[in-house]
Amino acid sequence: MNFVIGYNDKFNYIFNNLKNNTLNNSILISGNKGIGKFFFVTNLIKEYLIYKTNKANIEHHLSLLKNNTHSNIKILKKEIDLKTNKIKNFITIDQVRNINVFSRETSQIENLAKFIIIDSADNLNANAANSLLKILEEPKKNTYFFLISHQPSLLLPSIKSRCLKINLPTHNFSDFSEILISNNITDDETIKFLFDITNGSPGVSTEYNFKEILEIFDRLIESVSDLNNFSDNNIYLVDVLSKFDNEKLKIYLSLLKFILITIIKIKYGVNIFDYFLSSNIKKIIDISEDVSFTSINKKLEYLIKNENDLFTLNLDKKIFMINFFAER
Repeated sequence: MNFVIGYNDKFNYIFNNLKNNTLNNSILISGNKGIGKFFFVTNLIKEYLIYKTNKANIEHHLSLLKNNTHSNIKILKKEIDLKTNKIKNFITIDQVRNINVFSRETSQIENLAKFIIIDSADNLNANAANSLLKILEEPKKNTYFFLISHQPSLLLPSIKSRCLKINLPTHNFSDFSEILISNNITDDETIKFLFDITNGSPGVSTEYNFKEILEIFDRLIESVSDLNNFSDNNIYLVDVLSKFDNEKLKIYLSLLKFILITIIKIKYGVNIFDYFLSSNIKKIIDISEDVSFTSINKKLEYLIKNENDLFTLNLDKKIFMINFFAER
C-alpha cells in the first residue's frame, strides 16, 4: 500500500471505499497549505491504478499519471493568461465547463474510474463555483472529484455539503522531519527552523532557498525594529521582495506575519520556546523589547487588510512593501 507519511489511516479509509465502490463521488481534502494534500490525492490514484491495471500495463499508466497526460485523470488549477504571461487569479467557468464535458464522456479505458483533482477549490471564482456545484449535484457514476482546499471557509456551503470531508492535520515534528530528510534536507537545526516558520508544512519548506530565507529572515527582524522607514535594510527588502512572483511573495509575507505574531506573543508573556524548536527564533526575542506593541499591531493589520487586494487586483508590489515599512 502506497501510504503517505502521517496520514495512513485516512489514506487507507478512502482507498478501501474507492476499491469497494462505496466512496462518495466528491471528496474535500482540507488542511494547511503545503502539508501534502495534492501528494496525498495523487498517491491514492496511483494506488488505485496499481490495483485496477494488469502488470503488463501498469508502468505505462503510472508514467501518464506522472506526466499529467492520463486520459482518465484531469487536474484543474489556475492557468497562465496568454496575454500577460502571468498565472490568472482564479479558476474560470470555462475550465469547469471543460471538466464537465470530460466527466460526461465515456471512459476510454473499460472499468477504470475517472478522477478530477481541483487544486485548489479556493481559487474558483463565483461563476466557476456555481458551475461546479451543478456538476456535483448530478454526479456521473465511477467519476470522482477531489477538491483540495487550504481554507474551506472560502467554499460555497452547498459545495461542501455534497462532499465527503477529510481534514489532514498539521504534521508533528517527527513526520515533518522524515519528509524533509526524504527530500535531502538533513541538517537538524535547518529542519527545526523550517518546522517553526512554516507551521509544519513540508511543501512550503522545500520551496525555500535556505541561504536566502535565513538572510531575509534576519533582515525582516531588523526591519520591524528600524525607526528609519527608508533605511538601507528596508530599501534592500523592498527591492528584493517586490521582484518575487506572487506565489513566492506570499510565502515571504507569511514569514513576515510569523515574526510579527511571535513578537506579539512575547509581549503577552508567552514563552515561545514552549512552542518553537529552533535557536534562530531567539533573534525575535532579542528585538522584541525594542518595538512598540502599537507599531507591530499596525504592521500586522496592514498585511491582513491589504494582502488579498495585492494579489487579486495586481497592485504594485514595491508600493505595497514601502507602505508596510512606513507603518508605525
